[in-house]
Amino acid sequence: MPDEIITLYLKETPDSPIPCARAEYYDNNFTTYKAHYPGIIDVFLFNTNGDVLLQKRGRNKRNNPGKLHTTIGGHITWGENAQFSVIHECLEELGAPALVFSQDEYASALETLGSYTHKVALLREQGVFFRNYPNHPIESLRTIKDRMWLYFGVYDGPIEIPDRQSAGYEWIDLDTLEKEFQLNPNQFTDGLPLYVETFGSEMREFIRTFTGKQP
Repeated sequence: MPDEIITLYLKETPDSPIPCARAEYYDNNFTTYKAHYPGIIDVFLFNTNGDVLLQKRGRNKRNNPGKLHTTIGGHITWGENAQFSVIHECLEELGAPALVFSQDEYASALETLGSYTHKVALLREQGVFFRNYPNHPIESLRTIKDRMWLYFGVYDGPIEIPDRQSAGYEWIDLDTLEKEFQLNPNQFTDGLPLYVETFGSEMREFIRTFTGKQP
């Protein structure tokens, strides 16, 4: 099987994507490609009860097998943009169609389409971030280096597992999740607590605003 071609970015020229074989990048990401950041998308879906949906990584995954992580995540394949990739990944990993809206559009879109969240995930563009943690005290997090497109969304529909790379999904509220990070840290990827630490206040604001729950 030919190696996947992923999309790389430089901070100096963020509008000029660069193609690269995935294995080539990760074999040389801190040498040849030290200044390059692979494009990824990550999604956190919330239901109308205010719970967040986490995906359990497949046992066959090389990194973090069997551990809970974001709802949806993946590299941006060369030739795709972030919006297409997030729609593609929602179908591939969750078996659910998705619609993507800007922050300015989202409230109106949810008001109009909110009765369909049992059929379709309604996503809001949360932001785009270059991430790099070379001095993080947790060793595994020092390897994080990417350009991330982050999305929050509302979804109440059924969950399929069409992708063999997933071992299942779990709904959990944020307060319980943060307690579980302390009680059962080995159930989660090291990256998931970092997401909640960094974006937890934005997650709670999204839940309050768009599900009506008080996290």
